[in-house]
Amino acid sequence: MKKHISILLLLAMMLSAFAGCSDAPAAEETDTTDPTASAEAVETVETEEETMYLPDDLPDTLDYSGNTVTTFGWSGPVLVEFYVEEQNGEVVNDAIFARNLAVEERLNIELEYHLEPGAFDQRNTWVQALSSSITAGDGAYDISAGYSMAGASLASKGMCLPLTDQEYLDFDKPWWPASLLDEATCGGKLYFCSGDISTYMIYYLYGVYFNQDILTEHDLENPYDLVQGGTWTLDKMSEMSAGVYIDLNGDGVKGFEDRLGYITYSIYVDPYFFSCGLHTTEKDENDIPFLSAEFGGEKAHSVVEKVVAFTSAEGSLVGNGAEQIEPSHNVFKEGRGLFTSHELTFAVNHLRDVEFTYGIVPYPKYDEDQANYVTITSFPYTLYGIPMDAKNPSMSSAVMEAMASESYRTVSPALFENAFKVKYAQDEQSSLMYDLIRSTVSFDFGRVFNNDLNGMTYSLFRTAIVNQNTNWASTVKSNEKPLSKMIEKLTESLLGE
Repeated sequence: MKKHISILLLLAMMLSAFAGCSDAPAAEETDTTDPTASAEAVETVETEEETMYLPDDLPDTLDYSGNTVTTFGWSGPVLVEFYVEEQNGEVVNDAIFARNLAVEERLNIELEYHLEPGAFDQRNTWVQALSSSITAGDGAYDISAGYSMAGASLASKGMCLPLTDQEYLDFDKPWWPASLLDEATCGGKLYFCSGDISTYMIYYLYGVYFNQDILTEHDLENPYDLVQGGTWTLDKMSEMSAGVYIDLNGDGVKGFEDRLGYITYSIYVDPYFFSCGLHTTEKDENDIPFLSAEFGGEKAHSVVEKVVAFTSAEGSLVGNGAEQIEPSHNVFKEGRGLFTSHELTFAVNHLRDVEFTYGIVPYPKYDEDQANYVTITSFPYTLYGIPMDAKNPSMSSAVMEAMASESYRTVSPALFENAFKVKYAQDEQSSLMYDLIRSTVSFDFGRVFNNDLNGMTYSLFRTAIVNQNTNWASTVKSNEKPLSKMIEKLTESLLGE
């Protein structure tokens, strides 16, 4: 990457653009960039930033003598993830530019990216391509960065070094979600990571959107108050959705042209399993995962019954099939849906110019006794790792820590404070909800490694909901043995047995 501008000046420009945006009426009005900013102004901004965001513990003496650090990454969605060629005035774009430049100057390296198609349809080809390079042992790549299913499968094939053994990665820092070590390890080893280092992880978090105008019309409770009071539950959401339905086209058939209490598309029912506090796996005393008794237990059966009842009610509709994606989006986008569940990208892609007031909350809890809300991500986020043949794993770990740390201080604030909280979120309370959704992210072992588990850790639940099949015990019974065997085989691969 070419260094077009002093990093101190660039960061000052970036921070001045969004440091106080929560008080601004619109993102465009927060750009106070002054290309003639003085050294005194730079120092002031940096001091303020240091009080807001925790620094990393990388030694100031790290210097990699201009080495090129090459990442084997993936191309897929159009949102920016790894790098941008130049500044363009768009705050997230410019924050990524600033992040990469800061890391290059700090560690004295050159960042290089080799991107291959690697989304869902190309995930296995991506894994094979990188695996072939690693097996050849030529040390071509210092960092791997793959679509979540691909990144996990790369680890299961024994192609990644344990990140928990690396010198400079500190998973106690806030830019790494705590659930990585709690849920995604095997035998005490973690082979991949995500968090602030991946903008996709933030973009693809799941949440529930609501139409404030319809809430007001029906004199319904404020979802923000319910969340903060711990009473935002599956039953409450179902109750609030009832009585909103109107057959707008008068055909006597519930459809995408009507007003609905709840509208979503099939893949967005996945999170209910986890938001209700369930897990696909648990671990023994040696941190070895196995199929959780919860997966086929009474609570899981109750969750299936509740979600089926909710999503099949008079005012609810779940789209399924490619031809129903856009119609399911349009119901809420056009102001005809009380609730919809979706990724955070929904606000970016569909809600910029809506004529109603909307908000966002986490997926609901199972009941009020559940201690915490739980959030998962959709699959197009990036898992980072260090290839087995990396020429200098210590350098790779330093770069990953610096990238994550810098993203925490520049990219994530730009995305949340400017893009989501000002451009897309329309009130202060929903801004707080974005933070809550982000802070409750879960990396359930079975979901993360679903590509090695034949997709069963999400497809069984999703299919049951879409097909309105409440016989969950039978579903689990017919799949329990093969799923358990696949988990056992996966853990053996991760342990090198």
